[in-house]
Amino acid sequence: MMFLGLFKNEHFIPSVYVDTIFDIDYNKLYEDGIRLILTDLDNTLISYKETDPLEAQYDWVKKMKEIGFEIIIVSNNSHKERVSRFAELLDIKYLNFALKPTKIGMKKALKMAQQKYNSNEVVALGDQLMTDILVANRMKFHSILVKAVDRKSDILPTRINRKLERHVLKVLRKKNRESYKEKLSAYVEDSYGKN
Repeated sequence: MMFLGLFKNEHFIPSVYVDTIFDIDYNKLYEDGIRLILTDLDNTLISYKETDPLEAQYDWVKKMKEIGFEIIIVSNNSHKERVSRFAELLDIKYLNFALKPTKIGMKKALKMAQQKYNSNEVVALGDQLMTDILVANRMKFHSILVKAVDRKSDILPTRINRKLERHVLKVLRKKNRESYKEKLSAYVEDSYGKN
């Protein structure tokens, strides 16, 4: 728990919380100047049980490209074959073993992008406060927390992160009441039930 003191409470608070990637107002993001989507893979786009994109993900990528976004998958998954297969089927770039919440993977992803983007032109999507949201906020990106596709499919490192997350949520509820109520209370209810 000691490492949590290295980060500001605000780093764990997403810009927005949504049920799924399909519930995001991408036209509004584009109007606001966002041009690059850095998305997590496991339990953000698909559950850990699935290996290939579904029709919904193909449609999502097509729509994002039509709007004008570039998409890169940035995953902590160390199994390159899983991440690469998924990304290649969708014809988008990817980075596995991204080491979130360190900035290493996000910086690599920015270098992989077709052009140079400023932090205010980037949105990061993910299902975990402890990795996806923490690193996005540290990078000064717009951060969108997505309800996990299937929490029962979480692997061991993710289950450990969820335990840390509960501690962080208690701190945020006490010390950042307004932000917690506005941006995290629905997530807590969806993920852990009513407190």
